[in-house]
Amino acid sequence: MPPAGLEADLLELGRSLAWAAPAPEFASRVTQRIVSRPVTQPWWRGRSVVFGRPVRRAVLIAVALLLVLAAVAGAVGLGLPGLRIIFGVPAGASPAPSASQAIPGASASGGPGATLGLGQLVALDQIDGAAGFHVVRPTDPAIGPPETAWIDTARANQVSLAWSPRPNLPPTLDPGVGLLLTQFDGRLDNGFFSKAIGSGTTVEPVHVNGTSAYWVSGQPHFYFYTARNGQFVDDDRRWVGDALLWSDGTYTYRLETSLGRDAAIRIAESVR
Repeated sequence: MPPAGLEADLLELGRSLAWAAPAPEFASRVTQRIVSRPVTQPWWRGRSVVFGRPVRRAVLIAVALLLVLAAVAGAVGLGLPGLRIIFGVPAGASPAPSASQAIPGASASGGPGATLGLGQLVALDQIDGAAGFHVVRPTDPAIGPPETAWIDTARANQVSLAWSPRPNLPPTLDPGVGLLLTQFDGRLDNGFFSKAIGSGTTVEPVHVNGTSAYWVSGQPHFYFYTARNGQFVDDDRRWVGDALLWSDGTYTYRLETSLGRDAAIRIAESVR
C-alpha cells in the first residue's frame, strides 16, 4: 500500500478506537517536558545512512502500524465468554508436565492425571457435590466414563476428568493420560479466559453444537483466567496435548486429546 493510503487508513482506524481523553493540561505538560529536555545528537548523525523525508515518513508509518497492530491483537477476543489471545508464552513456562507439579501424596498409581497437579482426587459419584455444580462428561459410548476426577479448590473449584490411554485413546504428552476434560466458570460478565500462544501454536475457529469454539494445536500452551468470584487463576502447571475450547454460556470447557480436531469436536458435542 502506498504510504499516503496507509496513513489515511491508520488515521481512520484511530478515529474508530475508544480511548480516554487526556486532561486539558496534558498537552502543555508534555510540551514543557520536551522543551526542557536537552537536545541530543540523532543516532544517525555522522553515519553513512541518509534518510530523506519520504523514507523517514515511511519508517514512522511502519512503526505506527506495528504499534496499532500490537494494541489491536492484545484487545481482540475470540468469541467465547471472555476468551482472549495473548501472544508469547511468558518466560519460565514449562513445556510439559513434571512430577514436581503433582499434588501432595499423588503418584502414578493414583490413576490418570495424578502427576499433573490437578488438585484433590474425588470419587466420581461425589464430584458434583464437591464442585457445587453439575460436572459434565462425554456420553459417547466409545469414550466411556472417566477413570479419575479432580477438583482444585484453590483455583475456583476447577474440575478435571481424566481417562487412561487405550486403543481408541492414544496417549497425550503425558503417557498416562489419553483424554482430559476440564470445566470451570467462564461467564462473560465476571471474568475473562486468556490463552498464551507461543511460536508454532495455532488457533482455528470451529463450532461445537453450533456455538463458537477454538481448536488450539501445535506447540504446548497454557492458560489463565478470572473466575466469577473475581479470583485470578493462573493455571500454567500442565498441558498434555492439543485442546478444544468452548463454552455453554455458563461454564468454559477444555478438552485435551491426541485424536485430532474432528474427533475432539465429536466428543465435545456428546458432553452432557
